[in-house]
Formats: sequence, C-alpha cells, structure tokens
Amino acid sequence: MLESILLGILQGLTEFLPISSSGHLVIAQSLLPGFQEPAVLFDVVLHAGTLAAVLAYFRRDLMQIISGVLDPGEEGLRLPFLLAVGTIPAALVGGGFRYQIEALFETPKAASWGLFLTSLLLWMAWKTGRGGKKRSFESLTLAGALLIGGFQAVAIIPGLSRSGATIAAGIFLGLSGKDAARFSFLLSIPAIVGAVLLQAGGISGTHNLYLFLAGGVAAALAGWASIAFLMRLLAREILLPFAVYCFAAGSISLLFLV
Repeated sequence: MLESILLGILQGLTEFLPISSSGHLVIAQSLLPGFQEPAVLFDVVLHAGTLAAVLAYFRRDLMQIISGVLDPGEEGLRLPFLLAVGTIPAALVGGGFRYQIEALFETPKAASWGLFLTSLLLWMAWKTGRGGKKRSFESLTLAGALLIGGFQAVAIIPGLSRSGATIAAGIFLGLSGKDAARFSFLLSIPAIVGAVLLQAGGISGTHNLYLFLAGGVAAALAGWASIAFLMRLLAREILLPFAVYCFAAGSISLLFLV
C-alpha cells in the first residue's frame, strides 16, 4: 500500500511539473536493483488519477469547451478547435513511431539527455518571458496551437518534459507563463486519454484493485497540488528553478549511468 501511494504521488507530481515524469521513471527503474515493471493496469490507474486532477482543476474551461461544441459559434468552437489542432502532431508521432519511442524508454541515457534539453528549453523560456507585454490566451492562433502541439509531439521521448516543452513554446509565442500553462494542461487531456487507451489494451490477469486505487487517488491529489503550485509560480514568472533542477538531475543520472 505504501509503495502504491508513493508511486502515485511521484506520478502526480512529475506529470505536471516541468521536470519529466517519464525521465524520472526510466532513470529510477534503471538504478533500482531487481526492479520489475508494475502491472499495466497500475499504470492505467495512475494516468487516470492525473487525468482526474487536470479535469477537476480546469473544469470551467472544460465547461466552456462543452458549451461551445453544443452551441456552435465562431468563438465557442475556437478553443476546442485549437486543442484539436494541437493534438494532431503528437497523435501522428505517437502512432507512426510507437516502437522506436518505446525503445528509447529502455535507454536511461536518452532520458538523461532529455532532461538536459528540458533544462535548456525552460531556461530559454525564462529568459524570453521576463518582463515585456504578454499576449492574451485568446490571441493564440492556429499556427501557434500547431507549434505548441509540435513541441508536445517531440516531448514523447523520455526526459523531455511534456508540460515544460509546451509551456516553453507558449512563452516563445508571447503568452504569459500562466496562459501558456493553461493551454498546455488542457492539451494534456487528449494526450493522457490516448495513453490510457493504448495501455488498456495490455491489461491482463488479476490484480489487487484496492492497492491500485490507492495509487490512483494519490496521483490525483498530488496532480491537483502540482498544477496549483505551478500556476502560482508561473503567475510570478518563476521558472528558472525547474531548469536548474532538470540540469542537475540529468548530470547526476549520467554520473550513475556511465
């Protein structure tokens, strides 16, 4: 039970903080002697927990999206259309290069270098976003949504944070850190749903559902807390500590993995 809860907390924190959940898991697994992959159902439950967190936190935006779809209009359909366009690159990359991407998850050094790339992106975003006039969330264009979606697609590789890459892309486009994170987290919803559906096909055998549900609840609570924490930091343009952390994590992991 304790291991399940701790893994759930780790998933919830690293899924949304710009430090790469995949990178941490790949590196941690390589360093743990005798590590065995958890059941596929456990991964599904953890992802479902983080999905519940982002759905709950951005419930007002989701209600706006649903209203726009049910009552079509140029403004009402704008946000769901941008999210749909932003999802296309990741769907193409994930579907077309699935096996090559899975092979990268067996290479811990790739995750370490991915953390360095995350650090670089976050540092560049911090430099770009300091001061100056910011564009509003509503000013995001079709090309901008596609660019952010492209960054999300590249972040499928381990070590490159999905939230970090997409938030950085939004800041590069002139959005405030908070608005960039808002679009990033909304864009994560179809990505997480897709991951759950892909993993669900590999479920087999019997499992202790109480243990798995404990991990899922822990992931949901930690995910909510990490979203709220990051949104408050980005409102104050605080991003540099995450860049420093990713650089340090990548450096330390390479020392252990050489």
